[in-house]
Amino acid sequence: MEATFGNGSPRSRVVRKLTLTFAGLLLLALALAMVSLYRIAQSLDERERAQSRFHAESALAQLQKNERSFLLTHALWQAAFDHMAGPVDRHWAYDEDNVGATLYSEDGYEGVFVIDDDGTHYAVLEGQLSERAFERLTPSAASVLRQARQAGEQQQAASGYLLFRGQPAVFSAAVIRPPTMPHHLPAPSAVLVFVRVLDPAMLKALGESVGLSGFAVAKAGDVPREGVSLPLAGIDQRLTWHVEQPGQQLVRRVLLPAGLALAVIALLMLAVARQAMRASAAIDRSHRQLAASKTALETSEARFKAVAEAASDWIWETDAQQHLTYLSARFAELTGHPVEHWLEQPLQQLLACDTCQIEHWLQGLASTESTGSLRCQYRDRLGQLRESRIAARAIIEQGTCKGFRGTCSDITDEVAAHAQIQHLSLHDALTGLPNRNKLFRFLERDEPMPLALLMLDLDNFKPINDSMGHPAGDTVLMEVATRLGQVTRESDLVARLGGDEFILVLARPGHREEMDRFCARLIEALRQPIKLDGHSVQVGASIGVVLSAEYPGTPGDLIRYADVALYSAKQAGKNTWRYFSTQLNAALLEKRTLEGELREGIARGELLLHFQPRFKVDGVTVASAEALVRWRHPRLGLLRPDSFITLAEESDLIVQLGNWVLEEACSRARAWPLQIMVSVNMSPAQFSRSDVVRDVADALRRTGLPAHRLELEITENVMLNDVEGALHTMNALKELGIRLNMDDFGTGYSSLGYLRTYPFDSIKIDKRFVQSLGKSESDRSVVQAIINLGNAMGMTVTAEGVETAEQLALLSDDQCHEVQGFLLSEPVEHAALMRLMQAGVMAAHPLP
Repeated sequence: MEATFGNGSPRSRVVRKLTLTFAGLLLLALALAMVSLYRIAQSLDERERAQSRFHAESALAQLQKNERSFLLTHALWQAAFDHMAGPVDRHWAYDEDNVGATLYSEDGYEGVFVIDDDGTHYAVLEGQLSERAFERLTPSAASVLRQARQAGEQQQAASGYLLFRGQPAVFSAAVIRPPTMPHHLPAPSAVLVFVRVLDPAMLKALGESVGLSGFAVAKAGDVPREGVSLPLAGIDQRLTWHVEQPGQQLVRRVLLPAGLALAVIALLMLAVARQAMRASAAIDRSHRQLAASKTALETSEARFKAVAEAASDWIWETDAQQHLTYLSARFAELTGHPVEHWLEQPLQQLLACDTCQIEHWLQGLASTESTGSLRCQYRDRLGQLRESRIAARAIIEQGTCKGFRGTCSDITDEVAAHAQIQHLSLHDALTGLPNRNKLFRFLERDEPMPLALLMLDLDNFKPINDSMGHPAGDTVLMEVATRLGQVTRESDLVARLGGDEFILVLARPGHREEMDRFCARLIEALRQPIKLDGHSVQVGASIGVVLSAEYPGTPGDLIRYADVALYSAKQAGKNTWRYFSTQLNAALLEKRTLEGELREGIARGELLLHFQPRFKVDGVTVASAEALVRWRHPRLGLLRPDSFITLAEESDLIVQLGNWVLEEACSRARAWPLQIMVSVNMSPAQFSRSDVVRDVADALRRTGLPAHRLELEITENVMLNDVEGALHTMNALKELGIRLNMDDFGTGYSSLGYLRTYPFDSIKIDKRFVQSLGKSESDRSVVQAIINLGNAMGMTVTAEGVETAEQLALLSDDQCHEVQGFLLSEPVEHAALMRLMQAGVMAAHPLP
C-alpha cells in the first residue's frame, strides 16, 4: 500500500497531479458558473427594474391623461364660459354645484381654482369656498397659467406637478372657453385649475393599478443612488416604489452551495474518492439551484403576464411582416374574438384606419425607432364597429426590425361621449333645437343668400311657469319647438336662445307680403291650446323681423336688429310682429345711452329725494311724507321718475335704485323733528328680483330708523306676478314691524280680494277718482265705498291727487283719514320739508 499510494510513488504523483488538475478544472468551472450566475442575476434585476419603470411611467402618464380629460369636460363648456370666464357667478359655480363641493367629496380634488393675470377669481379648498389665492398656495401659479394658455391654443389642457400647501400634487389646467369660440369675441384668458394631492392613499391606488407596491414621493436628495425612481417634473420630488430583485435572491440562494463546493474541492485534495463523491453532490445541488433560478424567471414572466391581462388595454405583437404573433387574453374579453383565430393573421386585417395605411405607419416607426399612436377601427364579434387607439414601437435587434409590439385601447365610449359633448355644445338640452353656437355657424356660411331672421318671445309664458311649475313650462317650450319645426322648411333653422326666446332663420324669404303671411300663420300656430295634465293653456308670441337684403350685417348685427324689432312688437301690444328699421334702432340706442348714464349716475350720486307730505284730513297736520326719487341728469336736467323708472325696471338697475331710495329715505327720516312715517314706493320688478325682506331689514339696521315709521307702498301688480310668493314676503315684512299700503286702490279687478288676503295697513285711493269729486256722482260713490271699506277693515284711507278746496271738503265730509295733493303741497326738497315740519312743531308747542 505504501509503495502504491505513497507520496513519492509515481502513482501517487499521478493521482496528486490528476487531483490538482481535476480540482483546478473544477475551480475554473465554478468560477465561470459564478460569473454566469452573476450576469443572470444582473439581467433578471435589470429586467425587473425596466418593467417596473415602464409600468410606473404608464401609471403617471395615465394619471395626467385622466386629469386632463376630466378637466376639459368642465373647461370646454359653454355654461362654464358664461358663468366663470368673466366675473365668477359663485351661485352657479358653488351653490348649484357645477364646479363646487362634489369635486372634492366625490372626485378627490383638494383644490379648484379660476385664475387670471390679475389673480384668483374663485377658489374651493377641500370642498369649501375660500378666499385663499392660488398664487399663495403654490410657487408654480405663473407656470400653471402659462402652460394652460399654451395648451389652450390647441384646445387642450395642461398637466404636471407642483407643491400645493407644501405637499406634492398633480394639477390640470385649461383655458375656460366654449366648445366653439365665435371669431368676434376676444380670446378667453381665465384658466380653470384642478389640484389633487399625491397622498399615500392616492399613491397606493395608483401603484395597484399597474401591479406595483410601495408607491411614495420623496425629495430627490433622499432617494438612494441605487434606488429606482422617476422625477416629478417641476418639483424637487421623485416617485419611488418597491422593486422585486429576483437576481439577488438567486445569488443569495447559490452562495451557500458555492461555499460547500469550495469545501468539497479542498477535501478532494486530501482524498480522491471522497472528493469525487462530494463534487458530484455539489454539481447536483448546483443544478437544483439553476432550476430554482429558472423558476424565479418564470415567476417574473408570469407576473408580467398577469399585469398585462389585468390591464384595460390588450397587448399585441407582430413579426417583421406584421403578422400577429401574440395577443393578450384581454383581446378576447374586449372584442369577443378568440385569440387563436387571429394569430398569424396580418394586423391590418384586424384594424383599419381611415386616414392612413397601418403598414406604412408601422414602417415609419421602424425607420425612426420611435413610439407612436394611431386611431383605428375594428369590428367585434357581433359585427359592430368599435373605435380604438393603438400604440406601437418597433422591435429592433442588432439594427434590424424583428417586428412590432404595442397596446390597443377601446375608445368607443370616449368617442361617443365626445360626440355627445359636441352635440350638446350646439343644441339646447331641453328642446333639442340648435343653440346660439349652431345659430352663428349657420349664419356664417360661406355661400351668402337672402335671409330673414325672426326673434320670437312667448307672451303669457311666465304666469304658466310660475303657477303650474317648471315641468309644465318645459312641456310648453317643447311643444312650441315642435310647432316651430312644423311651420318651417328643411332649409330654415329654428334655434332657442334661452328662456322663452327663439330665433328663426328663413332662407330666401321672399317679399314682405310673404313674410307677413308667414308671421300671421306662425302666431296662429302658437296660439292653439296646449294640453297640460287635463288643463288647457295658451301662449302668444311677439316677433321681431329683420331682412338681410334690407339690412345686411354680421350674425351679431342681425340678432341685434331683430331684438330691436321685437321690443317694438311688444310695445305695440304683443301677438304681433314688427320689422327692423333705422328709426327703431335710433330709439333703442337712445334708450341704451340713457340706461348707461343712469348706471353711472347712481354711482356718481346724481340721485336725490323729494318728499311730498301727507296731511290729516284737516289739511294742516302733517301725517307722513312720501319719498319721490329725482335724477339730476347732467345733460337733460332734473328728471322725474316717469322718465327713468321704467328703464330701470327693464334692466337690472331697479334693485340698486330701489335700495338707494329705501336707505336714503330711512336715513333722512331718522333726523326729522316730527316722529312721522316715511313712505317709500316699491316697484313690482324690485319686489320680484331681490330679497326685499333682507333689503328692508338691512336699511333699518344701518340707519337706525324705528320699523313702525317706515311704510311701503305696493301696487296690485306685485300680487299678480306671484300670489303665494307675494303673500309670504308681505307677512315677513310685517314681522319686521313696518306698515304696508296698497297704492292706486280701485283700479285693479281683484283689489278687494287682495285686502282680505294680504296684510295691508292702509289703502290709497287712486287720484282719478279723487279728481272727479264734485263732477261725477258715481266717482264720489266709489270714494265713499272705499272709505267705508277701509273703516270696516280697520285700515287708514288716504286720498291722493287733491287739487281743489272742494275736493278736500268733500273728503272731510266723507270722513277720509288722510289727504295728499298739490292743493296742500307739491313734492319739495328735503330742506323745505324740514322747514314745514319745524313750523308744525312750533304750532303744536307755541312759546309761552
